Amino acid sequence: MKTQQEILLMIEEKRQQYIDAALDIWDYAEPIFEEKRSAHRLAQLLEQEGFSVTFGVADMPTAFVAQWGNGMPIIGYMGEYDALPGLSQEADALERRPVREGGCGHGCGHHILGTAAVAAAIANKDYLQANQMSGTVRFYGCPAEEGGGGKVLMNNAGLFDDCAAAISWHPTDDNGIWSINFHAQQKVEITFQEKKGGSARDAMQLFLHGAHVLHTHLPSCFVVRSSIEQAGEENGMSSILYSYRAHTGAQIREAIEALHQVARGAGIMAGCAVKLEYHTGYSEMLPNRTLERIMYEKYQMVGTVPMTQEDWDYATRMHTALPEGCEQPTFDLMRLLYEEQAEHIIQQVRGKPYNNILYPFREINVHKPGSTDICDVSWTTPTTQCVVACYAKDTLGHSWQEVSQGRSNITMKGMMVAAKVMGLTGIQLCADPEALRAVREEFDQKRPGKIYIPLNARTVRENREEYEHE
Repeated sequence: MKTQQEILLMIEEKRQQYIDAALDIWDYAEPIFEEKRSAHRLAQLLEQEGFSVTFGVADMPTAFVAQWGNGMPIIGYMGEYDALPGLSQEADALERRPVREGGCGHGCGHHILGTAAVAAAIANKDYLQANQMSGTVRFYGCPAEEGGGGKVLMNNAGLFDDCAAAISWHPTDDNGIWSINFHAQQKVEITFQEKKGGSARDAMQLFLHGAHVLHTHLPSCFVVRSSIEQAGEENGMSSILYSYRAHTGAQIREAIEALHQVARGAGIMAGCAVKLEYHTGYSEMLPNRTLERIMYEKYQMVGTVPMTQEDWDYATRMHTALPEGCEQPTFDLMRLLYEEQAEHIIQQVRGKPYNNILYPFREINVHKPGSTDICDVSWTTPTTQCVVACYAKDTLGHSWQEVSQGRSNITMKGMMVAAKVMGLTGIQLCADPEALRAVREEFDQKRPGKIYIPLNARTVRENREEYEHE
């Protein structure tokens, strides 16, 4: 009988192949929906371990599902591999130095995110295989997290319907369980097209005034962003990209409908047809505290990144590239999420270039700024994710500084910690039917009565691409 400790050793034995894959994907740095080489690099690792791989799921060429085993339970691992536009950056540099001007870079750590999830899936497979246990391990190759909502599309294609639980993680500058919620979010592009005698410029001005008035009536949790793309001087058109974030998808849907009415009114008054084109949209999280606690127990077993003096020296060096005063936003977020526990954590990490502390488990009901398509999966199956410090403390996501650190020893060590935590979490659900039953019972208790309506562009009212008021 292989023990979980023996599985940890098996993960370590395959360490170099995972590092090699992550470094390759860092080099590829492919944008959303174009992650062909990155997706196939991960699929290659799974195929050599006996997983069957199906590409093109949910009508996305770079989305895939890899599966091994048979029978129940089906344990899912979610991996991402898209890079961010405009963040090309040389590794280990202390100043902005693009590898390719205007190119993409892994400023959100997806080169290690997907690779660690693959390693976890393989570890779960190794455990079932070594112990001759029934069960199915499934890896979800999820493209376009950064603005494309790949998991929303995979979820709505029914790919998670039979999954007993879905497991993931995210590289950050701290360690713990993301026992938090995220904002639901929707982006919509509004275009005014002049009809005979109309004015697209006037329509835009009327819309901006109306949208401002609407904003004053929205709940305080709303975060509103907008950018004018065409002002109406050319082609008889004006357009604006509008973004709403709020605590729930229901709030977003209501606000977007009101914004639509504002646009309609502006179009009527200014003699313009109105077009609404929906872009990305994510729901809020449906947290599963039982699954989160299982993951936290495994995190305590694995521990945080084992730092050497060389690693501390590297973190100290890279921390000098961060903006002045960067520690304060870190502490502000800690206080928001951890409340009375925050000061004890701050005392342990203040002034350090790297955060090696495992945060205490806490059921955090505060909504963290930001949105992710993992939330949509949580409405279909119990979902959890941990975070691992893979970068110098205070490193912001979506920054060139994160890209610069993305090939470091610390980053690769963090990837392996995540692989072990996720792998052991899935193994526990296979080995302990009572644990899985408790996870599913919480999900079954929370899900009824809650309405899930996807906010992704492909799923919102047929995208409303037709012009109105022709």
